[in-house]
Amino acid sequence: MAALIGLSIVFNIPRYLDDHPVRKPDGSLVRESTYLGNNDTFQLVYAGLIYYLVIYALPVVILTAMTYCLMTLSLPFKPLVL
Repeated sequence: MAALIGLSIVFNIPRYLDDHPVRKPDGSLVRESTYLGNNDTFQLVYAGLIYYLVIYALPVVILTAMTYCLMTLSLPFKPLVL
């Protein structure tokens, strides 16, 4: 569990470094992009590829593998299939 929390924090660090708050002269706050937020390579690799793999592809692969492993075990009952 601690490893999952640690990996989650490490994975989300670039999202927090993407921009920072700046106070305008009228007192309002706006978000301003940092170098990392303006970097096209970072946006392509992190936001386009790594984020997609971790958020979408990895859960599907894990669920597929777990389902396959459960189906190949000789269970005393048959799973409900709709």
